[in-house]
Amino acid sequence: MADALRVVVIDDDRDLRELIKITLEFTAGWEVVTAANGREGIEAVRERAPDVVVVDLMMPEMDGYAVCRSLKQDPATAAIPLVLLTARKELDERQLGAAGASGVVFKPFEPEELASQIRRLCESDEHA
Repeated sequence: MADALRVVVIDDDRDLRELIKITLEFTAGWEVVTAANGREGIEAVRERAPDVVVVDLMMPEMDGYAVCRSLKQDPATAAIPLVLLTARKELDERQLGAAGASGVVFKPFEPEELASQIRRLCESDEHA
């Protein structure tokens, strides 16, 4: 995996999107594009072909599971690792597996730990 990743962050919380963007750009030196909802995020992923997608689980209209399923069903985006971001500590493992998520980052998170958590999840996905 290249050191400078291209990341799409999909989250309906504007402040959290910006915090994640700033964190990943300045802490890890990654290129980050953000999207405010699932549909916008899917479009950004198709346009940018990122190395990883970070998607909030709980969003209105199209939740993180639906975003993941949509990306995994598209041959152009199916191989991209997907990391769910959630405050829910209890997740349905069947839903996670069916959605094709590589892993989960739990809120609240320490900003300086976010990049290393994402990197670990992506690296473990590469070796799966």
